[in-house]
Amino acid sequence: MEETEWITAVLSGEHQAFGNLVTRYQGMVYSVCIKITGETESAKDMAQEVFIKAYKALPSFRGQSSFSTWLYRIAYRTCLDWKRANDREWRHRSAADYTENDWVTSQTPEQAALRKEASRELGENLNSLAEPYRSVVQLYYFQRHSYQEIAEQKGISVKTVESQLYRARQMMRKSGEEWR
Repeated sequence: MEETEWITAVLSGEHQAFGNLVTRYQGMVYSVCIKITGETESAKDMAQEVFIKAYKALPSFRGQSSFSTWLYRIAYRTCLDWKRANDREWRHRSAADYTENDWVTSQTPEQAALRKEASRELGENLNSLAEPYRSVVQLYYFQRHSYQEIAEQKGISVKTVESQLYRARQMMRKSGEEWR
């Protein structure tokens, strides 16, 4: 209930109440940012940008989803936009544009190949799961839905979601993938 009160307070002019929302969700937002950017400093910058966007967009928050889901979407989209722009920048650089630091921190071809292979194996492993396990894994791990959100979306109980995720993890472990 505090969350709703803080949002109401911010919308009625008590701007310092937004600090409570930042404090509560800064870990979640930073986590999203670091996963997408892969860089500590960029993740910090993106997290700040996310909260600025959320503050400006707060009047459009309708409460149809939880505030954390709404904020997560802002974080995810903001970081994806950053990643697209950043990837374009890296693609258009010539070898002369790279600094020594870029070469040191860039992935080696071996690391890139290993990462690509691991990603391919993960995709194959995930696709080998039967329904309903595949969709539950995708919703939980890749789309970051809560157990409750998955249950509502699929029309099943939260306990069934927990069961399906547990069984999917077991199946994936047997295939060599570790899910945590």
